[in-house]
Amino acid sequence: MDAITLKQHLQQLRAVDFAADQVEQPYELSMHMMQHIGNPDPVLRDELIYVTLATWIGQNVFSDEQLKNLLDIALDDKHLFYRIGEQGTDSVFTRTFSVLLLPPILSVDRQRTFLQQEDMARVLERLTTYLKGEKDVRGYVEDKGWAHAPAHAADAVEDLAQSPYLESADLQELLHALSIKVMEPGVAYIYDEDQRMAQAAVTILRRNLLKQAELAEWIEQLQSKRSGATNEGGSLQEVSQMSLNIRLFMQSLYFVIQDDKAEPFPAVRLLLLKALDVRG
Repeated sequence: MDAITLKQHLQQLRAVDFAADQVEQPYELSMHMMQHIGNPDPVLRDELIYVTLATWIGQNVFSDEQLKNLLDIALDDKHLFYRIGEQGTDSVFTRTFSVLLLPPILSVDRQRTFLQQEDMARVLERLTTYLKGEKDVRGYVEDKGWAHAPAHAADAVEDLAQSPYLESADLQELLHALSIKVMEPGVAYIYDEDQRMAQAAVTILRRNLLKQAELAEWIEQLQSKRSGATNEGGSLQEVSQMSLNIRLFMQSLYFVIQDDKAEPFPAVRLLLLKALDVRG
């Protein structure tokens, strides 16, 4: 099915609130949608393909086996890693809308467990590798809509971090991979990326499996990167952007947890205050 035909079909589906019972073979149609999930047309990609898939996943339209297959496709080299490393090209849309399928799938798993430990281990490995490898961190792209890799990936991190299969070392790896996007020098985040990444970090911390020394080392690493940005050898613009992105993230993280008395948040607040050099 070509993109034009698919768009027309999905527009008809939208008129009936994406009702799956209006489709003879929803899973077969989902396979066509996965082929076009990175289309540069923002209406087809975002408003139709993504919304249809997310709606159907949430409504339990797919069987466990079909959901696993959708997850495998989203994580494969033709989707999450499609032309990974490119910057400024349309390939980013395939990657960022593939990673955005992880949250609804993982959410279903929390309602009815169908993924096993080895499945979660694969998601962890692919997601952390993606966070380290994604170089295109544009937010909104003129005429083509949202790319938003840091925010979309952060949403996936937030859902994955809730899995009981993830232990301390896994959460530490996830937090480290997220931090790579926090310390991004390539662009100044202006589309709430800091808030989405802070929320993902909070979810990791809320598991309360990381030691205080590990948390202190993590925040020190962020602050050290921020204060030492001038020694990174980048341009003045890159240095300023990196410093700004780290500061915004730490501020967002602080405000999200400022009234949370659960462990480990009181200690994290003190560490953040020290790093931000805020008095009071």
